[in-house]
Amino acid sequence: MKIVIACLNSKYIHASLSPWCLAAGVDAYSVNEFETCVMESTINKDVNEFAEKIIEQKPFAVGISCYIWNITKTLELCKIIKSRLNVPVILGGPEVSYRAENVLENYTFVDFVLSGEGEESFPLLLDTIFENGDFSNVDGLSYRSNNEIASIPEKECNGTPPCPYSSKYFENLNGRITYLETSRGCPYRCAFCLSGRCSPLRFFDIDYVKDSIIKLANSGTKTVKFVDRTFNANATRANEIISFIIDNHKINIPDGVCFHFEIAGDILIEDTFSLLEKAPKGLFQLEIGMQSFNEETLKTINRKTNTEKLIKNIKRLVSFNNMHIHIDLIAGLTGEDLKSFERSFNIGYFLKAHMLQMGFLKLLYGADMREESEKYPCEYTDEPPYEVTKTPWLSENEIKSLKKCEDALERLYNSGRFLLTLEYLIDEVGFEPFKLFYDFGNFVDGNKMNLSAYALKVYEFFFDKCDKDILIEKLHCDLLSCSSALQIPEAFKAKHPLYRRAKSQFTSNTIDKIKVAVLSKSERIFVVNQSGTKDLFGRYPSDFYEIDVLG
Repeated sequence: MKIVIACLNSKYIHASLSPWCLAAGVDAYSVNEFETCVMESTINKDVNEFAEKIIEQKPFAVGISCYIWNITKTLELCKIIKSRLNVPVILGGPEVSYRAENVLENYTFVDFVLSGEGEESFPLLLDTIFENGDFSNVDGLSYRSNNEIASIPEKECNGTPPCPYSSKYFENLNGRITYLETSRGCPYRCAFCLSGRCSPLRFFDIDYVKDSIIKLANSGTKTVKFVDRTFNANATRANEIISFIIDNHKINIPDGVCFHFEIAGDILIEDTFSLLEKAPKGLFQLEIGMQSFNEETLKTINRKTNTEKLIKNIKRLVSFNNMHIHIDLIAGLTGEDLKSFERSFNIGYFLKAHMLQMGFLKLLYGADMREESEKYPCEYTDEPPYEVTKTPWLSENEIKSLKKCEDALERLYNSGRFLLTLEYLIDEVGFEPFKLFYDFGNFVDGNKMNLSAYALKVYEFFFDKCDKDILIEKLHCDLLSCSSALQIPEAFKAKHPLYRRAKSQFTSNTIDKIKVAVLSKSERIFVVNQSGTKDLFGRYPSDFYEIDVLG
């Protein structure tokens, strides 16, 4: 009997882990002979085509993993499947676990909802369906019974779950980002998050973790992403894993594979810094959630953070210049108005991380901020991802303007494409970071355009607020640094009499793709090697030379 376990990913590059965890659970715990078939698609592909592929398998039952990014399409998928096949449709995952009764009441084409960990409960449910058994024995199950909805409490799980990394998993991976879970739960209980609510924090067997690291590193992927919510919750264990990866780099771990961790930046210890500082360049990526630097806001949302230590630690990590550092802010949190968010943003920007992500509060089912509306008053969208639209501290128009600010941040800074221009405008001219991104973002108004056109918009907005000749030079150098195929706007090309001599001097006797700009205002030469290895910001190696090197 075939069981289809499906998931709609946000993008093809993401290889969902949850269906494979369920498949491993069926293999390990089911008392019947079920054949699992994991099927993946994306939310951007035709749901009908995916449904047809599932139906062609003629499954005994269909299980689907649900998240905020795929729930709308997943429900469409379930409806199509149920209209064509009279088979049990089972949903699980964070997007349905905390509203199981609501799902069963509103969507008749869904038969069962499983809450909590599914490696044991999913195969037990399949066995129960096959044997016409008693559903009340299935932990975490919600189902219809005598025109009512029955819900069985979840069971607290222990130990290490069955390994999801089967031969079929690796056959389906195709070089995509792969995910590794070494713990479940979280030591924190942030009001906007589900991780601390799901289950008590527990760690998986360390030998299992090390074995999985080697397997995944040799799978053809370029990124192994740890899904642990706070990787360094146990510093000694985290250091053992980091040391293992460093020690096996270029031995059992191929060069070019990167490992991504989500960490709490304020609890880093000296031994962890020592390990990370000596790590080969590009081996690690760190994601650090700051959320806010408003102490009252952090206290209200149960976010325990030593902000002074966090700032110091992030600066230290960035100074190592050997790993990509990603930091997060959330707009719309309790007690944070536009002025407070501006302060948080400016602090975050001057940390000089490689990515400053500006997210917006999402009111997830099951999160305290959704369930305690009096304590956390705000308005949000009815449809996923339930994003905040208004709070007592931020108006609807301010949030819309922050959206445009986010777009400018992504295109100007996080893309790595305008770093010299931003350095000039902020460090030399004196723009405050938040005001720069906020005002320019609202000037562009979210309009989509190619990179050349966007650079011209930057010039249009800032040329009368600074030295326009220096601005042109910075924009020209930025564009040369980030793209080898880009057509530089004529307005940015410096017409200097020494250009031909500079080009000849810096491009002779080399196979590298060298681009040269002679900067009249700065009296310098900018040289970019567009065949070189890009840095952590995604820019080609470059350098400035005094113009007198030409003789």
